[in-house]
Amino acid sequence: MEQTISKEHTQRLFVAIPVPEHISRKLEVWTRAHKEKLPFRKWSHPRDYHITLQFLGETPAAKQEALQAVLREAKAAPLSLALNGAGTFGPPKAPRVLWAAVNGDLERLASLHREVIKATRSIGFEPEDRPYAPHITLARGFAGSGEMPPEATVSAPALFEWEADRFVLMRTHMNASPMYEVIGEFPLS
Repeated sequence: MEQTISKEHTQRLFVAIPVPEHISRKLEVWTRAHKEKLPFRKWSHPRDYHITLQFLGETPAAKQEALQAVLREAKAAPLSLALNGAGTFGPPKAPRVLWAAVNGDLERLASLHREVIKATRSIGFEPEDRPYAPHITLARGFAGSGEMPPEATVSAPALFEWEADRFVLMRTHMNASPMYEVIGEFPLS
């Protein structure tokens, strides 16, 4: 008899670099000041700001111990990162995502992304089938009429720097705010 795993026994997980509080505050101040000019349906809670390394999806609870073990093996040095303006994914008339750009040690960030993919692949996770594009999601679902003005993101925060000294395993709590919970931390050293 085949048994299916219910939603109670799975968790929606992803691996990410958390954004420190002082950077989150800069982004929060900017988004609050621009919400009327940038009518998106859903704005990210400032405690949810992060840079995704790998989306894992619905993961059986029984697999979490092995997942944390392989993530502990992914090695990388701390990264110097900085905000670098903002942009969107999707067509100008209906962008899907408003994001903050990151700059800095992007090659080392891409290397960490590859390390995480390699580690998680060893226990059956597959990477997404699209190029890695590091960013911080600020909002989703443009709800304006007409095209989003290109100059709307010109004043987005830039040049604010931080050192990423860890990456984390996060769990999603759908329809909650904030919606992400750190369930594992992995130092960069």
